[in-house]
Amino acid sequence: MATGALRLSSSVLLLGFISCQSLLRYGSIGGNITLSPSSTVNFTEIIWKKGKDKMTEWSTNLEVRTYSHFEGRVHLDPKSGNLTIFNLTSSDEDEYEMKSADLTDSSKFHLTVLDPLPSPTLNCTLMNEVIYVICEVPQSYGRHRELLRYMWRCPSPQCKGSWELEALVLNFTKEDDLSREVHCLVENPESNRTASMVLSTCVPGGNSRHRYTLIGVLLVGAACAIGFLNYARRTE
Repeated sequence: MATGALRLSSSVLLLGFISCQSLLRYGSIGGNITLSPSSTVNFTEIIWKKGKDKMTEWSTNLEVRTYSHFEGRVHLDPKSGNLTIFNLTSSDEDEYEMKSADLTDSSKFHLTVLDPLPSPTLNCTLMNEVIYVICEVPQSYGRHRELLRYMWRCPSPQCKGSWELEALVLNFTKEDDLSREVHCLVENPESNRTASMVLSTCVPGGNSRHRYTLIGVLLVGAACAIGFLNYARRTE
């Protein structure tokens, strides 16, 4: 437990350090992203770096030059200073910096590249008359799970009728309206996915209070019909 708490604290401290030094940006694998300097002037020279490696540069005396494996994957706009990276891969995740003699300070970014977000799965378990509904993202989605956010919509007051409750598990009783759907939304900074299920599927044989109510209504109706027929026969 102490190790987990220490790991969480370290992650928070690292995120705080990054956010203080660099602007956080997010992209998706296969997508594009544009990094823009904090200020725009009439540039005479621009240098973009990934980590310590020079990516691309330009000056009034030099056409745009792109280095190494970024050739064909980046575009530098000398007028705005913007750098666009195409067809993102996980290896593009890093620190980026734009330097120019025309600016007082450099512009720094920390780029996080996210995997495609799969649809969540909803599973339920009935224990001691309580229904537990679990929303999960497949374990195959292994990178940056710490950025996932879970939200629910359900007929129960615990969901407040909107995407507000952040929890992996909800619980219901068999006295709840089991004919209603429960919706789970999972999102990261780039995308979101939803899944839903009907609560009655969590109860073996569909033994919800609504089914019993329906059976009761049918029995009462049948009794009334039989009584009416018997009365009609006696009056003939």
